[in-house]
Amino acid sequence: MEEKSPNRKWIQIVVIVVIVAAFALLAWAYFSQYREFSSENLDKFIRGFGPWAVVIYILIYAVSSPVPMLGTVLSATGGLLFGPIVGPFIVIPTATATSLVPFMLARQLGREWVEARLRGKRLEEIYQQSEGGKGFTFILLMRLVPVIPWEIQNYIAGLTKIALPTYLLATLLGILPLSTSLVLLGSAVRDPTSWQFFAAIGVTVVVALVPTVIVAVRNRKRKREEQS
Repeated sequence: MEEKSPNRKWIQIVVIVVIVAAFALLAWAYFSQYREFSSENLDKFIRGFGPWAVVIYILIYAVSSPVPMLGTVLSATGGLLFGPIVGPFIVIPTATATSLVPFMLARQLGREWVEARLRGKRLEEIYQQSEGGKGFTFILLMRLVPVIPWEIQNYIAGLTKIALPTYLLATLLGILPLSTSLVLLGSAVRDPTSWQFFAAIGVTVVVALVPTVIVAVRNRKRKREEQS
């Protein structure tokens, strides 16, 4: 196994320290104003920056990207902040771009570091599914069928050999349905009787049906291959 150069190790340490420090600073700024973490409080916190709200939102998304379970809240908050029309055009590119943070961390820190944090996952099977020209389909399906949490998906993707442009395109297309649904839900959270709320439910139902369709197609394909 090839050893990492001292310079590369220091770069990794600096990157991790910067991310942790930025996250700690934002967390301190937030909890100095609010006792509880919720999409409503986060909405108020970001709006407090006025015309810089979009920049602060992107920064929070980037800094929070290595931390599991925050992506969903942030996407819904994007709906609260920017509404059902503008929201998707901010949230989807932001989620795609900031997913590169854990993606690159995984590539820099290596397989052992990531696998130590993903216990119980069938990583060998995942690696095999992403080999060769199957990388785009692998990333696309992983996004469309979010069985694995968003942040963990990004770490796993970083361990594959998929090219960066292919990864970004597959991610952008794959998160369209669910991210749009979260934005619509976030924008309608104050009025559950609005059209956004029902539209979000409809998109969510469609997204939920995708795994069933994919599994059915795969099972049918396997049966044909076994019979031939």
